[in-house]
Amino acid sequence: MIHNYLRLRRYTYITVCLTTILVLTTLTFISIAQPEGSGSAVLIKLTTTVDGGAVSLIERGISELRPGELLIIEINTYGGYLAAADKIVELLGKVSNCVAWVTPGGKAVSAGSLIALACGNVFMGPNSVIGAARPTPADEKVVNYVRGRFRAVAERAYSSNETLINIAERFVTENLVLTASEASKLGIAKYVSSFDELLNELGVNVRESVIPGPWEYLISLISTPLISSLMFWVGFMLIFIEVLTTGFQGYVIPGVLLILLALYGMYLIPVSVIALAVLISGLVLIVVEIYQPGFGVFGISGIALSALGAYLILASEPYAVLTSIHYAVISGLLVFLGFVSFIAYEALKVRKVRRRGYREKLIGSVGRAKTDIHKDRPGVVYVLNEEWTAFSIDEPIRAGEEVVVVDVKGLKLYVKKKS
Repeated sequence: MIHNYLRLRRYTYITVCLTTILVLTTLTFISIAQPEGSGSAVLIKLTTTVDGGAVSLIERGISELRPGELLIIEINTYGGYLAAADKIVELLGKVSNCVAWVTPGGKAVSAGSLIALACGNVFMGPNSVIGAARPTPADEKVVNYVRGRFRAVAERAYSSNETLINIAERFVTENLVLTASEASKLGIAKYVSSFDELLNELGVNVRESVIPGPWEYLISLISTPLISSLMFWVGFMLIFIEVLTTGFQGYVIPGVLLILLALYGMYLIPVSVIALAVLISGLVLIVVEIYQPGFGVFGISGIALSALGAYLILASEPYAVLTSIHYAVISGLLVFLGFVSFIAYEALKVRKVRRRGYREKLIGSVGRAKTDIHKDRPGVVYVLNEEWTAFSIDEPIRAGEEVVVVDVKGLKLYVKKKS
């Protein structure tokens, strides 16, 4: 029986690794070319605070673009964080054909006005406004930086028209606000009465609309500077606790994920890193559940994290129309997944039998303490060629002393000094 268990362990390890490789290979195949999109447009609805969630929204919208397609950003926001606005401006700088649409009665103020100008072409509906971009607090260094930012995007949008460039600077230096009619008369924007009129003027149809989803709302939350800082330190403390605790307790997994989420909220890493980390964390927990006796918590958590990681990888890639080779690979993966599930099921059955036999075998066994062991503070013992977390049932036990196993509860042994 032990021989079968070891063989199943090897098969499970190999199949998990092969499945991961095949999934990542399939994702690479699927994200190849996309068809031309002449005469169509992708519409991004930016109606939230300009923060990490807005950055993720713009990234997702840009990823949907096909060659030759127009990007339309519908703006109705009070603005938000400068770092997020900077990132969005950087993203829009890589888009060759983009327009901003300030909705009727809407606003593109503060960071929203910077994003609108960064699109290169601004259209405004009735009763809409643009401007009011003086940062708060109005530190001279920050004001000068934002002023320079506005000048840079205005130079790109209006070429050498110094009048329009100066108006863009006044959004910052004077907190200038322009209505749609005023902006149209000055030439900084074009006036259109409705979205349909805008589409007719541009000669396009909207192929895809991108709106904020649960992921963007989550990123908006964690990109708040205070929350991202707290997440970073909580993650660090969880890893620190894992280091101090004997045996694998699982604290390191949420610790690493919290740190990665915090770094993403600070715009330091891309979402693909988080997706890969979540997927790997799930696979690690599944392997831990298979190889280490437990109650299924690691296994269930691993499956959930693996599924979430796969979803994030799918959501972070612009997918093309699937061809026959894609369907063939996906079908093969589904069959392989069934095989993996069967192997895992058989391994779990063997492990349960092994666990029942191991409890009887452990009780009464003699081992040696690798660390000091107390009643209220666990240590590590070496019994039956394995390391175990252990508690003393009476007096403290020093490292190096022989022990006898009295009881087994889950993953923990209860021991006493050998007489």
